[in-house]
Amino acid sequence: MSGSETIYTARMIGPEIIEAGRANVVQVTIYNAGAIVTPSAGTLTIYDSNNGAISASAVTFSGGVASSTVTAAAIVNSQPSDGWRFEWALTISSVVYVFRRDGSLVYRRLYPVVTDVDLMRSHTDLARRMPSTETSYQDYLDEAWARIESQLINTGKRPWLIMAPSALRDVHVYQTLVLIFRDFANAGPGTAEWEMMLHYEALLERAYGVLTYPQCEQVTGKAEGTPGARTASQGTMWAGSRRNGLGYL
Repeated sequence: MSGSETIYTARMIGPEIIEAGRANVVQVTIYNAGAIVTPSAGTLTIYDSNNGAISASAVTFSGGVASSTVTAAAIVNSQPSDGWRFEWALTISSVVYVFRRDGSLVYRRLYPVVTDVDLMRSHTDLARRMPSTETSYQDYLDEAWARIESQLINTGKRPWLIMAPSALRDVHVYQTLVLIFRDFANAGPGTAEWEMMLHYEALLERAYGVLTYPQCEQVTGKAEGTPGARTASQGTMWAGSRRNGLGYL
């Protein structure tokens, strides 16, 4: 509408996760009409789970991306917990916009274990199928991992408490292959690519159904419960994903 403020989008994939005991670089990118918007100035203020201001620092910009470093000293007296808040006050065209992101201070964050090599082991002709403009399926791996973390968080699980990243290997492989073959299935249902997508969806749903992993205590990072104990994920929620909108298409 004429005369109204521009509505900007702050691209945020999940909550902001920072690790205790180390410096953490946090970033946010602002978009409008498909293009990156570079603010002229900004500050980042961080609040812990008790709503106390932990850090306020200037923001730098590179390629339009707003960045700030949370020093180890700034969080040295904070215990790992959920409920943190990151407020980016960014100046765009002389107007200050505040973009908020939820987050957690964690003992150790979770990293994926799946690479292109694992995808090729599951489906050997992916090397031949890879578009000539690409050299890796990394974008698909990244998006699949983001979806896995998001689904875990949305069902009350905390990915950063999972002590065995390898427990998520199967769901990461299958979720990635679902995304890949959905893109390959340009002609829609009935094609070989569409059938492969459905095949990997079924494997993905089954893998979620049997998913278990050891967890750690949030504050100490030590194993939770008795040795060898594993927590079950809520696998039943994945059933019928193509119909209830929770899934992979």
